[in-house]
Amino acid sequence: MVDFKKPTTALHMPRLFGGPDRYTDHMELLAPGVTIAYKHNPAVAYPPLAAKNAISAASKRAMAIMRKANDELAKVVILRKPESAVFQNIMQVHFQLVAGNTAGGFLTDNIVDKPFALKEITKHDRRWVLEKIRRNMLSLSFHLNTGVYLIDVDHANRTVAAGVTSTVAGVQAQIANSDGYTRATPTPMCGFKNGEIHLDFAAHGNFSVNSYAAIIIHEACHKYLGIGIGGAEIYADDPNYYNSGLAYCIGNPDCYTWAAVSLYTGVLKMPNHASGDWFNA
Repeated sequence: MVDFKKPTTALHMPRLFGGPDRYTDHMELLAPGVTIAYKHNPAVAYPPLAAKNAISAASKRAMAIMRKANDELAKVVILRKPESAVFQNIMQVHFQLVAGNTAGGFLTDNIVDKPFALKEITKHDRRWVLEKIRRNMLSLSFHLNTGVYLIDVDHANRTVAAGVTSTVAGVQAQIANSDGYTRATPTPMCGFKNGEIHLDFAAHGNFSVNSYAAIIIHEACHKYLGIGIGGAEIYADDPNYYNSGLAYCIGNPDCYTWAAVSLYTGVLKMPNHASGDWFNA
């Protein structure tokens, strides 16, 4: 582990968007491809070693989950391997891609293991939507496996939000989600799409590695796919998640998150909103 003052802090560089104030001032390389940023506190060892180890393990697991998920989808879409019963179940629960159901006309047909035919190439069928899902999974896998940069929310102490200094209570009122968030960038530039991934490093001590990784993947959906920004999303612990429809699901972060975790484990995770997988997948 190597920690150092953030270059932007050391050079007194202005923020790209929002107000000029900064909160985090230190960075640390936890492992290859895993970098964190946080507010340095010389009075205590913060973040504690246990939290750093959990972040490192969850980040590496998120990378592995996305590699596996992309591989499983590629087997079906590109190599045209048969869809297993588990694969079909995962797609049915997390994308509401139900065999034989055209999702109210969203699909032209929905045939499992549909044989190849030139005349079918342009149809919006089951393979078409699986390819859309695969491409997004591939994008997530690429971005996460080239390195993750995670910024501490520090919900208990933070005094700056969106570049504006406030009281801790004032900031807490703005950042109500303790799991994490990714700020939408008003004007994406220089290849940057939306803000960085923020996690509350102190809030996830009771999460399993897979469930912690799921939080990272969820936030990566916001950052790299640009979906679910501004609260336009439904979480898998909400009963409405399970009847929101295929067209909605392909733009919902938790659908990719829990489908990916399920493909990685080979078992359907978050089969219902009350599942303990939310904390212990």
